[in-house]
Amino acid sequence: MNINKAAILIKKASLEFEKVANPIFVEYDLTASQYRILKFLYTSESRTARVVDLEKHYSMTHPTTLGLLEQLEKKGFIRRVPNPNDARGKLVALTEKADVMQNELEILGDKIEKKLTRRLTAEETVQLIGLLNKLLGLDQ
Repeated sequence: MNINKAAILIKKASLEFEKVANPIFVEYDLTASQYRILKFLYTSESRTARVVDLEKHYSMTHPTTLGLLEQLEKKGFIRRVPNPNDARGKLVALTEKADVMQNELEILGDKIEKKLTRRLTAEETVQLIGLLNKLLGLDQ
């Protein structure tokens, strides 16, 4: 069946990501959603983030974000630290456990990416990424 609605296809692609990624990350006691939080922190210059930054980046609600962070904290991947720029606020920071696992988890992330784009050529993958960035207003 050929689907001609972008919104439906985007949702199906997101569900496919979860279906492919979750069985791979289960060995590390992570979900795909939890991995995305770690990936954000791995690529952050300070290796920390405000909760609101995570919410905006992944278009998640506050309760969803807090739930993911609580689970990551229980599993020992993150900790909350004082925000040096805001005495009232906290930052989410990686723990030593997460630091040690960074390379391995990023390799798994690349493996998942290859699995999801296996039917595309390298050029089509670049084009798809460009179009999705444009669709989401991230190409500016």
